[in-house]
Amino acid sequence: MPHQPKSRFMLEMVERGFFNQCTDFGALDDLLCREEVTAYAGFDATADSLHVGHLVTLMTMRRLAASGHRVIALVGGATSRIGDPSFRTSSRQMLDNDTVDRNLAGISANIRQVLGEFSDRVTFVDNHDWLGNVGFLEFMRGVGTHFTVARMLAMDSVKSRLEENNPLSVLEFSYMMLQAADFAELARRHGCRLQLGGSDQWGNIVNGIDLARRTDGAELFGLTTKLLTTADGKKMGKTADGAVWLSPDRLDPFDFWQFWRNVEDADTGRFMLMFTDMPSNRIDDMVSSQETVNAAKIALANAVTALVHGETTARECEARAAALFDGTLEQPTHTIPACGETRLLDLLVQIGMTQTRNEGRRLVEGNGVKVNGQQQTDWRATFDASAFPMRVAVGKRRRAVVALA
Repeated sequence: MPHQPKSRFMLEMVERGFFNQCTDFGALDDLLCREEVTAYAGFDATADSLHVGHLVTLMTMRRLAASGHRVIALVGGATSRIGDPSFRTSSRQMLDNDTVDRNLAGISANIRQVLGEFSDRVTFVDNHDWLGNVGFLEFMRGVGTHFTVARMLAMDSVKSRLEENNPLSVLEFSYMMLQAADFAELARRHGCRLQLGGSDQWGNIVNGIDLARRTDGAELFGLTTKLLTTADGKKMGKTADGAVWLSPDRLDPFDFWQFWRNVEDADTGRFMLMFTDMPSNRIDDMVSSQETVNAAKIALANAVTALVHGETTARECEARAAALFDGTLEQPTHTIPACGETRLLDLLVQIGMTQTRNEGRRLVEGNGVKVNGQQQTDWRATFDASAFPMRVAVGKRRRAVVALA
């Protein structure tokens, strides 16, 4: 990176591990130093909650607002009815209007919660306001004329689908034009100069910058952040039960807390840089040894849970985890469907202690699993209803109380 950042925002993007790439680093950095900049990030309403994969973008928005700039949260009332084809192998499910409206309300609540004290610097807009009633011919003459088929086919999101012989509808193919139109329209309506997004949005962002330059002569910028991955490069954000949602109706806050408490040692420092305000030298100290890294994981879980669910909930989750660890907690942390017999390996997968049955078998064979205080030596073990509620321990620090539904 040839340009040394001078603005607070760009400095934090680089030093705390967010930065992926930018259209013109130096010019954007200078602009952020000179004046208050308005940026936007877009969220399509494909579900009624965001998940932890969105936290990188949300934290980018929060840090931009904390640096004295303004943020637009664009909720895709129009584009949600099409669906972004980026890095998907199949078309998204078509959503009806009531579902889209319900989903928009849910993700807007997530955004307000995470932005917290900086919510007064966030403006919510819906692209249905300008895309919902535009005529086909009007849109194609105003936007479509600036796109070539060759360029659209070269987009990674399109090319990957076609190379794998997966169908791509004309509806999805047009998504990149709609998102480009969003950026150009926000520049006109709100003076928006910067679009934020994950690294998978780079092509769409560049299209918007090019469209605004062609139609209005505007100079816009794009900045992408790294996707949320583990130290070994795997995409992060799912457990055995599915996505790690931000809404408490989708995922119990305690399970959310536990998700962060159980991250790998190698990921702890990086996630603390991204999702807490702790100074980097303090983080380095906390993750420097096995004796301190567990305290760092608790600090991480508390910080992210407070961000998403509030300080009170974070404290309650920490207390509940402590009670679970010392054996005084009686309230179930997981509930599984009742059946005649429950296999040990299936149980470990169901409660998220392992990702696969093979992983569970290795833990049992390594004397790493206890049930109701008893060391498990047979990975074929099964349990009937009388064994529940059941205390499960994996390793020295992971605990659960499991009940039958």
